[in-house]
Amino acid sequence: SSGINAEYGGTARLWHCERAVCIRVIASSHPLTAIRFQPMNNNACVTSDEEGVLRGYNLSTGKHLSGSREKVSNSTTCLEFGANSGILWVSNNKGQIFSVSVNILSCQLKKLKCTSIPGGGSIVSLAVRAGHPRPLLLASSTSDLLFMFTIDKDVLLLVRKCTVKLNGLPIRSIICPIATAKRGTFIVSGSSDGSVLVFDMEKGKAVNKLQGHSCPVYCVCLSFDESILISADSSGTVIVWRKRDLCQEEL
Repeated sequence: SSGINAEYGGTARLWHCERAVCIRVIASSHPLTAIRFQPMNNNACVTSDEEGVLRGYNLSTGKHLSGSREKVSNSTTCLEFGANSGILWVSNNKGQIFSVSVNILSCQLKKLKCTSIPGGGSIVSLAVRAGHPRPLLLASSTSDLLFMFTIDKDVLLLVRKCTVKLNGLPIRSIICPIATAKRGTFIVSGSSDGSVLVFDMEKGKAVNKLQGHSCPVYCVCLSFDESILISADSSGTVIVWRKRDLCQEEL
């Protein structure tokens, strides 16, 4: 398997995960802020930089793909492909989310729509997930708010917002479906006070607080089979939680 990372110094690197070696270097003339594989074309990736420029690259050669360039306003912060891989969602440091069409074969990019979140603030995390009847997009903002949208093609429709303590930190949140007696879609987020918060999307409020970290929790993610939740804090401590226990108590 392969992994990819972007560096603020203007370099992106493709890694062979099993051997832990770099197998490709991509050079950019501007500091990079985010990078994503093209899900339906694993020989291509898209980068963004602090000038708001998006570029597609061929991973076999490390070269920029001709015609694969687009610009959004301000400095980009996050990239996330939609469920059908033909739409790339791009956020910036001014509370805006752009939909950008991506040609699966050529990786040509075209900016479509822009959505501004209420209250502004830099968007520090995006998460996209297939949902019923429409896909969902979750955005975390430094204004201490989480925003849940439904996706209608290339348009975002706000359905819920929740309050969480981020204090300006780049803290990640995710969409977490839970198949229990309380079936539904939940939001899981780290926070600056060291807790992991679980929100009921229908109620728009926290229904559980997982405690065990002693400093800000920057990242939460699900295992590949979605049976466990993993959280990591600023000290490097990682905690593994059973997903079935996330909603056992009401706050």
